[in-house]
Amino acid sequence: MLQAINHLLKRGGIQIQDGLAQSITPGAEIEPPDSPDRESLIALVNSFPYWYQRIYLGQGVYTLPVLQLHNYVWQAVKEMLPDGYNGASVLDVGTNAGYFSIQAKLNGADQVVGVDFEDRYLKQAEACRTIWKLDIDYRQIDIDQLQPLAMGQRFDVVIFTGILYHLKNPLGVLEQMATLCSDAIIVETEVISPRHKNVLHVRQGPFGRTAVTPCHTGFMKFIEKYELNGDGSNWWVPDEECVLGMLRSAGFKHFSRPRYFGETRMLVIAT
Repeated sequence: MLQAINHLLKRGGIQIQDGLAQSITPGAEIEPPDSPDRESLIALVNSFPYWYQRIYLGQGVYTLPVLQLHNYVWQAVKEMLPDGYNGASVLDVGTNAGYFSIQAKLNGADQVVGVDFEDRYLKQAEACRTIWKLDIDYRQIDIDQLQPLAMGQRFDVVIFTGILYHLKNPLGVLEQMATLCSDAIIVETEVISPRHKNVLHVRQGPFGRTAVTPCHTGFMKFIEKYELNGDGSNWWVPDEECVLGMLRSAGFKHFSRPRYFGETRMLVIAT
């Protein structure tokens, strides 16, 4: 699998593009086996005050009415790795209601483990898993405890979407992900827009010959409080080169060409 994924990534098959509408073509949904009636599904959706992920439950019922960012991200990943899940073991970090876990299983994954710290999301994930009758192992684990000893294994594919900018210690966590990943990691994150000529003046250079140097890439913006979406769980916004640099530092060697969704959301797959 590693050889096949590396071949695809080196082809540079992902293009930077603007706008979400151009990157997905809605088609007929696969129906869950023996799903409950439509009224029961609507009641299930309404039993939760809030949904973050749009998941199809059958009978024309979705957890959210319109496509969300993760739907577009999955479509892009499918285009990049059309056979990447066949027989694979998959770890879905920050699984939320289980959208990526369900998609991985429906696309041939042999084993899927979804982890999240929030009990409310895991209840949604279990409800959706039950409707789809899929063998998915959901676990309530803090991301800082995601280590091979705690998980008991390594995984062919690690799904790491919408997580990086919520971490206080992003490089340390990516290093943990590398110890859990035997093949490929899918990273989607908020990033600093590449369209603007940002610059930081930083002292750099060999010993005895350092100088304050203008740097145009390779940095992160610290989010102290509620500057991003009024969400106090956001901590860092990196630029593209910073993301790639941290992944390299964590041990990943081959990268897809980054793909942008709008101006500040980036997807990259690394092996």
